[in-house]
Parts: sequence; C-alpha cells; structure tokens
Amino acid sequence: MTAEKSLVVEQGALADIGAALTSAHDEIARQVADALAKVDAETSAWSDATLSGAAHAQYQQKLRDGVERLTTALEKVRVALADVATSAHDTEVDNRAIID
Repeated sequence: MTAEKSLVVEQGALADIGAALTSAHDEIARQVADALAKVDAETSAWSDATLSGAAHAQYQQKLRDGVERLTTALEKVRVALADVATSAHDTEVDNRAIID
C-alpha cells in the first residue's frame, strides 16, 4: 500500500511568521541601538587610547557585527518563507488548473 503524499501550507500562518520575523528583526536592532546609546552616554569620556577604552570599542564592534549577522539571518529566513508561500500558492494554482 502506498502512502498518499500531501503538503498542507497555511498561508495565514506563513504570513504571521513572516510578520513576527520582521518584528523581531526591528526590535532586536532597536534594543541593541538603544543599549549602545546608553553605554556611549556613560562612557563618552573614555579614550580609545587606553586599554579599557580600546577593549570597550572592540566589544561594541563585535556586538554590532553579531547583531548584523543575526538580523541578516532573520531577513534571509523571512525571504525564504515568502518564497515558500509563493511556491505553495503557485503549486495550488497549477494543480487546480490541471484538475479543472
């Protein structure tokens, strides 16, 4: 006996996930920017010429780079999810055209 193969795609769920990814992307970027601004306000007198100032600047750059990688990854997932939604829709249209 052969198992019937099927794929169920919930377009609404995909849209919700896409919106959540966009929101997460924006919120992460905003929160990190806010935190860095607060830290900068507290450490504005530090000189990058000192060991602690240089370490601070290096850490902030690593944090910014990490956040950039994270938000880029979220955007890639969102785009891939949108591609899945489009492919699912196209497949549904093609299959209806064949059946009708």
